[in-house]
Amino acid sequence: MLVDNYLDLTIEEVYDVISNINIWPITFDTEKKITLMNSMIKYFIEKEEYEKCAILQGLIDGLENNKQTNRHSGIEPN
Repeated sequence: MLVDNYLDLTIEEVYDVISNINIWPITFDTEKKITLMNSMIKYFIEKEEYEKCAILQGLIDGLENNKQTNRHSGIEPN
């Protein structure tokens, strides 16, 4: 179906931007980034693309570590 193909292409494009360039919309805080990447992991699990899941999980782990570190400083990461 054309809609499914469009969704696949969109998710692949977003994955490329996140994993290669790491550019996010200015309105995306850490929680929104993590939520999106968790949804993408579920999508890639269904597609059996586990390497992409691992990369996304690494990005999530980095965001969560920064969040915990910055709680003490009072500075929120971009």
